[in-house]
Amino acid sequence: MKKKLWLGVMVFGMLFGLTACSEAKEEPMGQGKNVSVEFINQTGEDVGILRVRPDEEYDWSENLLQEEVWKQNYKMPVSLSGELPKAEDGWQVEMKFLDGTEDIWQGVVLEDNTTAVFSYENELPVIKIEEGGNDDSQTSEEGNVTE
Repeated sequence: MKKKLWLGVMVFGMLFGLTACSEAKEEPMGQGKNVSVEFINQTGEDVGILRVRPDEEYDWSENLLQEEVWKQNYKMPVSLSGELPKAEDGWQVEMKFLDGTEDIWQGVVLEDNTTAVFSYENELPVIKIEEGGNDDSQTSEEGNVTE
């Protein structure tokens, strides 16, 4: 539970830094907005670095995994709060895998109580957004997601 809280605090701090350091070209989602999303890794690979940004105008966030591994088929809760930039075409999520390869998922919708499933179809990154939680995947155990 401590790890999930720490991840939420880190994501909030990272996004606050993005909004403070970058000139937002979109309207903000609103002050005090809380968004909880589950990320599920169905890429076939373990992830060593996970970063997000609202669009190309922003820098990538810090590594949300803090040098730990996000394993295949594990889910990870992500909580965002405060004044968040509105990404017209969805957010971008970058993953760097343990084998040294990397990829970017475009158009990731970050809405409260949704699940974002990251996978590949025909060797292209695919994102599937589902309403509510998905209990079919394995939840990350302590030490697997973040410090």
